[in-house]
Amino acid sequence: MAFCSFSREFNENACTEVENRFITKYLPVADGFAVKVYLYGLYLCRCKDSDFSLRSMAEVLKAEEKAIADAFRFWEDYDLVEILSDDPFAVNYLPVRNDGSRPKKIRYEHYGDFNKELQRKMQSVGKFVSYNDSIKYMRFLEENDIQPQAFLLIAEYCINKQGEAVSPSYIFNKAKKFLANGWNTYEQVERELSSYNANEKDVTAVFNALSIYRKPDETDYALYRKWTEEQGFKRDGVLEAAKKLKRGSMETLSLLLFELFEKGKTSAADIRAYLAERDMLSALTFKIARKLGVKVSNPAPYIDEYTEKWYTYGFEEDALFALALFCMKTDRGDFGSMDELIKKLFKSGVVASEAIGEYLKVKNDELKLFIKLQTYLGPLKKSEANLSLIETWREWSFSDEMILEAAKRSAGSAAPIPYMNKILSDWKHAGTFTLSAIPEKATSPAHRSAAANNAAVEDFNAKAAREKYYARLRDVAQSSAEKYLKKAQTSARFKEISTKLSRMEYELARAEISAPEKLPALQAEKRALLKERSDILKGMNLTETMLSPQYKCKKCSDTGFLSDGTACDCYPQGGESGGAVS
Repeated sequence: MAFCSFSREFNENACTEVENRFITKYLPVADGFAVKVYLYGLYLCRCKDSDFSLRSMAEVLKAEEKAIADAFRFWEDYDLVEILSDDPFAVNYLPVRNDGSRPKKIRYEHYGDFNKELQRKMQSVGKFVSYNDSIKYMRFLEENDIQPQAFLLIAEYCINKQGEAVSPSYIFNKAKKFLANGWNTYEQVERELSSYNANEKDVTAVFNALSIYRKPDETDYALYRKWTEEQGFKRDGVLEAAKKLKRGSMETLSLLLFELFEKGKTSAADIRAYLAERDMLSALTFKIARKLGVKVSNPAPYIDEYTEKWYTYGFEEDALFALALFCMKTDRGDFGSMDELIKKLFKSGVVASEAIGEYLKVKNDELKLFIKLQTYLGPLKKSEANLSLIETWREWSFSDEMILEAAKRSAGSAAPIPYMNKILSDWKHAGTFTLSAIPEKATSPAHRSAAANNAAVEDFNAKAAREKYYARLRDVAQSSAEKYLKKAQTSARFKEISTKLSRMEYELARAEISAPEKLPALQAEKRALLKERSDILKGMNLTETMLSPQYKCKKCSDTGFLSDGTACDCYPQGGESGGAVS
């Protein structure tokens, strides 16, 4: 039987290797001679052809045979070797296990210095390490890959943080977090704790800005190092972002900082400017959404896809509101449809507010003509294709009178728009551009068919007249409100207050949920702003009421129908001729 040999589980290699777990866990608790015996025996395991014995090893190591045998018995207590025979002496090496199992026997005498140092540190805050607690600490060292001196550093850190409230479980939890990150040597733990101490004031300042009331832990310090060392943020930049959030978690702040990092905004000044612009774009997005009739809860995706791009194009706020209102009127009440329109305008160089105003004047005039066409042709869809026909017909040199005449002649047709195109195309080909030049025979079969059914035509015309009446009422109310709002917005202070009030709605909603103690102050500020805005309006001979549409009928808001779907009784007897629109 060989003096020293590998067990079957031991993985044989061409060189003598020492497992890291032996170095970190067992080497610190053994004396130098025991380590020397273990390493030399490990070397002999590789030398299969050698004829070594306990005596041979004693001669090489210049030691007594008993001393060598005792050293192997020491390692046997730790399950690192198995003594197969005392005569002749034979040892079988076992693998250094990684399954968390502890040695059979703890050599408490090897932890004397450790226990004295731990006791000294604990007594500095008036604590005493009991016998049972001492056993817990030594068991922890046996069961985990951590150097005793590294553990003492962690214990000292915990003692400084917790004072007399420190407990073994707190120290163990802290040590486990270090181990989870692979920090188990004195040098590694010292480096990490130095970083904690260096960043403690900064992380505490971030916690204060975010209204976090717990104490920072390893995860918080790791995040702070990521922001400052990997992403390049300075302390004031991190705090600027944290103050913007006001409330939240370190994870929420990390998401915001990642967005800023992606945008290349890492200095405090850049962050402040970027976040102010985001606030402005958020308020702008909400206002545009209201004009479009779209409900928006989170403006971020709309800003990224639409509003920021439009702002970069150079479109001013008033121009965007006017375009949004036009899109809503033309049944294109969504951000995607508005984006298509804005891209066409930008491509054509129509960006300035004056140019947008001229464009919308033409388009609104076309829209009014389209509404008149509906009185003859029925409820046509306000699609881009249908609306664009008016522009085309005008380019053919037809007046509105000629276009309306073609609509009258197309009434009752199964496909009125294609029939109108045919009539106008024939007139253009014949050079007929005035009503007097239209030949009598131009009366269409469709027109004659419609005239033959007078009852149906009269009913259709009555319905169209009713819709036209209410459309005109709404247009008057909305145009009046827009005119007054435009006048009010000539005051820079009025616009500033309106922006603040829009943002305050969000702050009030958030405070109501997460910080009710802030509600009274916010509500007081809101009342003050509303009072100031009312005074500004009064100085311009305006009121808050004048800024929103004042419909003639309060019951149906000039739609002609009540909330239950029944017709409102506000329509004048005898039709539109029986009442006037003021």
